[in-house]
Amino acid sequence: MKHLLVLILALTLLSCGGTQKTTSHLQTGNYIEAFNTSIAKLNKDKTKKSNQKHIPLLKEAYNKAVKSDMAKIKVLKIENTPESLKKVYGKYLNLDIRQDEVSALQPLYYEGKEITFKFDDYSSDIKTAKNNYSASLYNSAIEKLKGDHLAARKAYKHIEDLIYINPDYRTDLNDLLQRSKNKGSSFVYVALKNNVKSIRKDSIKDFTDINSTNFNNQWVIFHHKKDRKIKYDYQVNITFDKLTFIPKKTEQQTVPQEAKIQDGWKYQLDSNGNVMKDDKGNDIKVAKYKIIKAEIALYQQNKSSKLEGNIIVRDLNLKTALSTNPTFGEAKFQHVYGKFRGDQRAIEQKYHDALKAKEVPYPKDHEFVKYAISNFKQKLTAFLSQEEL
Repeated sequence: MKHLLVLILALTLLSCGGTQKTTSHLQTGNYIEAFNTSIAKLNKDKTKKSNQKHIPLLKEAYNKAVKSDMAKIKVLKIENTPESLKKVYGKYLNLDIRQDEVSALQPLYYEGKEITFKFDDYSSDIKTAKNNYSASLYNSAIEKLKGDHLAARKAYKHIEDLIYINPDYRTDLNDLLQRSKNKGSSFVYVALKNNVKSIRKDSIKDFTDINSTNFNNQWVIFHHKKDRKIKYDYQVNITFDKLTFIPKKTEQQTVPQEAKIQDGWKYQLDSNGNVMKDDKGNDIKVAKYKIIKAEIALYQQNKSSKLEGNIIVRDLNLKTALSTNPTFGEAKFQHVYGKFRGDQRAIEQKYHDALKAKEVPYPKDHEFVKYAISNFKQKLTAFLSQEEL
């Protein structure tokens, strides 16, 4: 009897557990969570007896959520800012969505009685809220465009949001977006002075074209050709001052190799010189080892170039140098190959690739120049990505 009472109590608690969370949300004023919990249960199976207990809770959560949202909308409308009007628009959308979710579950019955819900047509409210939010974004952007760099960046964000929610609001949105982008951006002119006669013009024609796609700051725009219509905020002056080569050179190293390998077998003898036997009476054999040797000649081909220069960032408004960064670009060629004599079995695994390799021709000087310039450009891009422009 005692076990039966425990079982009944456990089943009772289990059946209540499904509604306990919803009830708790209602009691704490978290009506949206209460609504979502009940709607999920009923969408799963609205005819299941344990789930039907959520029907009156759903109605209570629905009514209280509507009342709460309408009260918040009233306050937000008084604030009349782009941020508050965005929330008004969102709340009307949520009211309509929740209404559709409940409508999709109709009819709903609890203890033999149909539970009805009050539905409203929010289409006009949604349209008005969208227009009000759109107008607020547009007007705020126009006003902020009269300000400084930072204000223009906020204007850009407003126009960007407006294009996302209401792209057909005005025909000039893309033009305004570009205007705010231009005004909010820092324009940087990148110039190169090549003092190295051996570097040809065609090899550096695109050097000052900076790809800032992966830069953290989207508001810095680099130009490698001057636009007379633009007032530049900064100028990056780059110089190539010196190009040096370390001539081709092959270094040799001799590496001795030694290994112990098995070389057949022999009988194991006891102290009297007799062949020892195992438990089955068989002669015991043991491995016999010997030392083998080899010698490796390793050859390392080397050649490199170094392009030295400087990067100076100037603030054109303050007419001062912000930073000076001596920089260099490198190009290195290294190739290792090897030969051996002796017993190949003595050679360590790590030398096998070198022994398979052969001597190769050294790259031409112009290839070293190309890679040194490329390495310099990588360092330039990394440097500029960290600059606060």
